[in-house]
Amino acid sequence: LIRKRGSILGKLTVAGSKQADALDFEDPNLQNLSAVVSRKEKQVFLPPAKEETSSSPEFEAPTNGKEPVHIVAVDCGIKNNIIRYLVRELKVKLTLVPWDYDFTNESFDGLFLSNGPGDPEKCSKTVDHIKSVMARPNPPPIFGICLGNQLLALAAGASTYKMKFGNRGMNQPAVDLRTTRCYITPQNHGFAVDSATLPKDWKPLMINANDGSNEGIIHQTKPWFSVQFHPEAAGGPTDTAFLFQNFVRSIVEPRGAGVTTIPYHLPVHQRKVLVLGSGGLTIGQAGEFDYSGSQAIKALKESGVQSILINPNIATVQTSKGYADRVYFLPVNPEFVTQVIKRERPDGILCTFGGQTALNCAIKLEEQGVFEKYQVRVLGTPIKAIITTEDRELFAKAVDFCGYKVAESACCETVEESMKAAATI
Repeated sequence: LIRKRGSILGKLTVAGSKQADALDFEDPNLQNLSAVVSRKEKQVFLPPAKEETSSSPEFEAPTNGKEPVHIVAVDCGIKNNIIRYLVRELKVKLTLVPWDYDFTNESFDGLFLSNGPGDPEKCSKTVDHIKSVMARPNPPPIFGICLGNQLLALAAGASTYKMKFGNRGMNQPAVDLRTTRCYITPQNHGFAVDSATLPKDWKPLMINANDGSNEGIIHQTKPWFSVQFHPEAAGGPTDTAFLFQNFVRSIVEPRGAGVTTIPYHLPVHQRKVLVLGSGGLTIGQAGEFDYSGSQAIKALKESGVQSILINPNIATVQTSKGYADRVYFLPVNPEFVTQVIKRERPDGILCTFGGQTALNCAIKLEEQGVFEKYQVRVLGTPIKAIITTEDRELFAKAVDFCGYKVAESACCETVEESMKAAATI
C-alpha cells in the first residue's frame, strides 16, 4: 500500500488500550509545524573573541567594516548546529527571529532562511516578509536550506508539492548544475520545489541524482540561493559546508557575475523495448532496415535490455534465432502492435528501424494515444520529428526556420500543371 500510495497516515496502539477505531487520524500537514517549533522571541548571538577560538585558515573571520557581518536568521525550526556554525566558525553576528517576525524594516547584511518541518505554504507570513526584502532597492544576499529552499521559491513565485515518500537519510546524492559534480548530502524533507514553475530569472541550482527532484535554486544575477539539504550536518557528510562560506563571502565581497548551469538529465534505464521490424520486402524497407534493426537489437542485448520484435517476415536477419528475446510474426500495424504492447508492457519502443510501414504505424499509435495509455516511451527520433519529416510542407518550414534554403517544389497532376509549375520554379 505504501509503495503504491506513498507516505500515509497511521496509528500506533497498545494492546488493551483504547481501540484504534475510536482514535482519529492526525494529519501533521494540516498544522503550521514551523509555528510549533519556532522560538517565540528574538535572540542575538555574538561571535566569540579571537582569543577564545582559532580562525580557520581557509576562511578568515568576516567583518563588515569594524563590525562583524550581521545576519538575520528566520527560525522555522533551526538546528543548533547551524547557529554554532554561523557564530563560532564564520564569526558572524546572528539575530534569530521567530518564523512570523517582521524583519522587513530592520538593518542587516544577509538573510538566512532555516530548515523546519511541515508544509511551506503554511508559512505565508514568512514568504511575504521575504518578498519585501527582495523588493528593496539594494536587497541583501539570501541563503536558505531545507524548508528555507521552499520558502525562497515561494517568494520568487514558484510552487511546491508534497512528495510521494520524501527524501530521508545521510547519503542523498545532489548534483551541482553549475559543474555537474555530485555531493553526498543529508536530507529530511517531505515537500519539494517544482523546478518547472521557477520564474525566468531563477534557475535550479542542484538536482537529486536518485529521483530528479529539486535540490536548490539560484537567482541568475542577484545573490539569492538555497539548497534542499543540510550543508552543516553533524553527524553526517559535510561536503557542502562551503555553501555557508559562499553566503558570507557574497556579503563581504559582493560580485555581479551571472550564473551558468549545465543541462543535466537523469539516465533512464529501460527494462524491455519493443522494436518495430522491417516487414515485407518492399522498396525502402527491406535489406537496409533489416540491417539497422538487427544492429539495434544487438545494442539492446549488449546493454542488458530485453528486446521484443514485431516482424512478419521470417526471411530477415533480425528474426533469426539468438537475436531478439521474443519475436512476434505479426503485421506491423496499429491493431497488432497495440495488442503486443498490452501483453508485453514494454518501457520503450523503437520506431525508426522498420522503414515506412513502421513510421506510419508509430504515427497512428501516437494519434490514438496508445503510447500514453500504456506509458511507452518513444526512443530515438520523437514522433513529432517523424511527422515533420514525412510532410514535405512541414519539413520545408522547419528547414527555413533554421535559416537554410529548400529547393522549390510543386504538386502537379497534368502536363499543363507541370509546365506551369516548371516555369514558375
